[in-house]
Amino acid sequence: MPVSKILVVDDEPDLQSLIKQKFRKEIKDNNYDFTFAGNGVQALQKIEEDSLIELVLADINMPEMDGLTLLAKIKELNNPLLHSVIVSAYGDIKNIRTAMNGGAFDFVVKPIDFTDLKITIEKAINNLETLKRALQARDKLVVVQNELEEARQLQLSMLPANLPSIPNLDIAVHMQTATEVGGDYYDFRVSSDGTLNIALGDATGHGLQAGTLVTIMKGIFTLEAECNDVLPFFQKSVKAIKEIKLGRLMMAFALLKLKDSQLSFANAGVPPVYIFRKSKNEVEEIDNKGMPLGAVNDFPYKETKAELNTGDVILLLSDGFPELHNKNNEAFGYKRVIESFKETADQSAEKIIGHLKNKVNEWIDGNDPGDDVTFVVIKIK
Repeated sequence: MPVSKILVVDDEPDLQSLIKQKFRKEIKDNNYDFTFAGNGVQALQKIEEDSLIELVLADINMPEMDGLTLLAKIKELNNPLLHSVIVSAYGDIKNIRTAMNGGAFDFVVKPIDFTDLKITIEKAINNLETLKRALQARDKLVVVQNELEEARQLQLSMLPANLPSIPNLDIAVHMQTATEVGGDYYDFRVSSDGTLNIALGDATGHGLQAGTLVTIMKGIFTLEAECNDVLPFFQKSVKAIKEIKLGRLMMAFALLKLKDSQLSFANAGVPPVYIFRKSKNEVEEIDNKGMPLGAVNDFPYKETKAELNTGDVILLLSDGFPELHNKNNEAFGYKRVIESFKETADQSAEKIIGHLKNKVNEWIDGNDPGDDVTFVVIKIK
């Protein structure tokens, strides 16, 4: 434990030598370092000059500035790591109450019982050590919270500023982030031939590492989405993640390519792609299962193709929605996802999103979702 610096404030000339005698072992062991002042004015000057002083032992009756006034001045410093103990012959209840209300940690009555004083000093120092640890923990938490907020803002900056404007498509998106940085990601790019490339990702875990993986996938999607078919994109992504050596970090990912009425896509671990078929008034679930990107090399991802018609709607989502738990710890589940989607699939993409958001809010009833919840809705006009 570091040395504790103690300021003794008293106008009695013999007290300094008495303190040094009674605490000679503690001084020799470098546990306590005593410094002395004859009145409150001198004490304030020493406190100002030496920021390491953490405990003040002060008499009440002193010239120039008495101990209770000094106590009030110390309180004005608003330093939680500076404790005061009044040591005085004026031990009546009024002075004790005034001292304690003025911020004193404790009160010792003269003539001094040095056993009692030692115990009081130990209590004060132990309390200060507890406060120091608490403040250090608080400061570390603030740093972490600031870093997480910066990472969260970085994550959000990865999302497209504007949705693509394509005449025959109605597009809407929603992402509700959890309290810490999550790993959900969606993106769009329009190729020179008019193909709409759609990405939906969900990095394993949360925090800064998940945000880092989102940043990596943003870069890969930006560079490669227009140039490759679905499966070569997955192969390049797996290679990049493996070569960067991100350990157990993986990215569940779906890539869709939509041109005119033709849809092709592959899935690497995100929930199924849902297509509402207007002509049949039913929801089609397409679950071409695949391992998340970065999980294994040479996984045989499958490409699925589908023909779309006017009024058909594509729903992409992260697993944050079906895995939402209510107050009874019941998961929302994929069956309710399909039911909720079908209930409003004949409306606009924005209204479909609004309906799904309401389902989220109703299910969690104001609680933290625990994971990012992301929807991408594309309706064929």
